[in-house]
Amino acid sequence: MSDVAIRSWSAAEIAAGDWTIDHRDDVDGLAAEIRDVLERGPGFAAVTGVPVDDLDTACARALAIVGVLGRPLPQGPERAPTLTWLIRDEGTSRFAADGAYEKGIYTSKSHDDLDIHNDGAMRPHGHEVDLFALLCVEAAMAGGENVFVSSGAVIDALRADFPRAYERLCQPFAFERSHVAYAGQDLVSWAPVFDLAAPRPRVRWNRQRIEMAPPVTGVPLTADDVSALDAMDAVLARPELRFRHTLARGELFVVDDARMLHGRTSFRDDPAAPTGRCLVRVLLARH
Repeated sequence: MSDVAIRSWSAAEIAAGDWTIDHRDDVDGLAAEIRDVLERGPGFAAVTGVPVDDLDTACARALAIVGVLGRPLPQGPERAPTLTWLIRDEGTSRFAADGAYEKGIYTSKSHDDLDIHNDGAMRPHGHEVDLFALLCVEAAMAGGENVFVSSGAVIDALRADFPRAYERLCQPFAFERSHVAYAGQDLVSWAPVFDLAAPRPRVRWNRQRIEMAPPVTGVPLTADDVSALDAMDAVLARPELRFRHTLARGELFVVDDARMLHGRTSFRDDPAAPTGRCLVRVLLARH
């Protein structure tokens, strides 16, 4: 399968699409509809009205719905793995006091803005992530807007405007992954950003983790490497490619990790509220 299999979508085309599904208790029928939307749409489906009366119920429902689509993958530290990872502010930050990246930090446990990336970039815990799901249990008081970018649109733009950078991005980079490596696993994962010659094309993007790799590998980034990363960021910043959407309570997004890149703006919770912004994340390998 070649890169032509990853269709390009602009933000306007995504906004005009019909990718929303009403929740119902028929899990198999719901999963079939999600598959259909994923196949014909930009690379995600949104299920609205999912009951999230409490956190346990939300986790169970997320697993019940998306578990039909693929095999849930373990997340989190080796001592306490889970299939339902909570994305919420737990007081951490991806930046140290000097502005450098903090090592071993789960950026999902902060209120920081998150650069455009995809969840399977580093092969977390040795797994290949095909799909991921985000179920909103509670929205933030302010901020927390999700940003989605079609990887097909990024590929097309790079090939047209930055061909040299595109060729470099099709060659391996090292990704630091100490926070998602169990005992005995390598602390870096080597892979191209665009691995399009595989039977199922893969896209792996997380600039932070690429920039954190040289101290581990002993291999510095070259000027050509940095130029390619800058070109990727320049394309990702194009407003016409950035589809913005704030998940509402009870909204479940199921996303194809190769076809859709995503990020998030920083957010602020209401200190008087019993819970802050909280999403349940499930990572999936296709059956």
